[in-house]
Amino acid sequence: MTKTEILQKDAPVLRKVAKSVPLKEIGGKKIKGLLEKMHTSLHAEEDGVALAAPQIGESLRLFIVRGDVLMLTKKRNLNVGPVPKLPQTTKDLVFINPEIIKTSRKKEKLEEGCLSIRWLYGQVKRADKVTLRAYNETGKLIERGASELLAQIFQHEIDHLNGVLFIDNAENVQDVPPKKAVTAVGGTPLKAVVKFVFFGSSQFSKYVLEELEVAGLSPVLNISSIKDIPSPDKLKKLDADVYVVASFGKILPKEILSLPKYGALNVHPSLLPKLRGASPIQETILAEEEAGVTIIKMDEKVDHGPILAQARVPITPWPDHYAVVEEKLARAGGRILGVLLPKWIEGEVKEIPQDEKKVSFTKLIKKEDGLLDLNESAEKNLRKVLAYSTWPTAYMFFRNKSGKEIRLVVKDAEIKDGKFVPVRVTPAGKREMGWQDFLRGN
Repeated sequence: MTKTEILQKDAPVLRKVAKSVPLKEIGGKKIKGLLEKMHTSLHAEEDGVALAAPQIGESLRLFIVRGDVLMLTKKRNLNVGPVPKLPQTTKDLVFINPEIIKTSRKKEKLEEGCLSIRWLYGQVKRADKVTLRAYNETGKLIERGASELLAQIFQHEIDHLNGVLFIDNAENVQDVPPKKAVTAVGGTPLKAVVKFVFFGSSQFSKYVLEELEVAGLSPVLNISSIKDIPSPDKLKKLDADVYVVASFGKILPKEILSLPKYGALNVHPSLLPKLRGASPIQETILAEEEAGVTIIKMDEKVDHGPILAQARVPITPWPDHYAVVEEKLARAGGRILGVLLPKWIEGEVKEIPQDEKKVSFTKLIKKEDGLLDLNESAEKNLRKVLAYSTWPTAYMFFRNKSGKEIRLVVKDAEIKDGKFVPVRVTPAGKREMGWQDFLRGN
């Protein structure tokens, strides 16, 4: 069947509230034909995961979801990069006359795009979990609970049926156009043929690489240790287009950075030129009111090269534990890089020099930096607990009833009535426990 074009944002039908499908027509020739058109159009789009009937010109309350969408990484965001090539193990999910009957209180800002709004992306606040009631293609009334990606899809498609586009509610909307010929190489998406070597030795690196692979980009070589770096001659034989560096922990020499034709790109977890150096995430938690990620072209100086892309990353509540901030920044950086890499190779990315007047640096963290000073502000101590929660951990000394001084690692804390209060602690030589449990025994 010939693909039906997906309408773009100025089409009047996209702003109408769609009509319900008469129950007697479900399973009939008209609806079957419409579903076939939608299936063909959806699967013709490399980044398509769902499609509503108004997007192909039919103002009816009906949408479909790719049958293999539940096989995707749970944290994948909507219409951000190509969908990995997966075996079509199930047919598309069909939802007719859908309504959301239950919504979780927890909401999260998620990256979102739309097949009808090429090529804009932004953050939309969505419920973490929803329950949907609808008819399937046979006319059976069904209820389906959903979380994460599927919950996001349900909310996005219901918006379509109500004449709402994601840009109506999105923040930080960015125009990220595709390559001029995204399928120019033998019909294969060009993102899949970018050859790159990946350098990364931390959990941050793993998250970045996961997002690149979700976008259809896999390295020809993944280097996780300085000991694993091949000789320059061996690296040269790989004929990589570009090197990607994400929290590698070691400065790469100029002779390696200069090997790939398109240089080396770095994913840095701060809004450069602020917070160059070894501990940008910790320093962001300790002292900043917002977090962000920057992609730069590397040169021989630390975090110095020109900026290729940069984004603020909303994190709520703020501040949060290191592991949470690390993952959100890394995944945002990976998603941005997944879109940027093909454009970079085509020469479509502008290099913006960093403003040296705004440079700040971070320090190398030592174990003793985790010592809490209860004479300092409650917020400063709380931020220290959060920033150092992975390493080196925050700690304090407590004198018990018998006068013995005990070293306590503070795993979590809060501010209560303006005062710093530990929540979870680990006394030296003992297991982790609640603060009140510790006080009762000491």
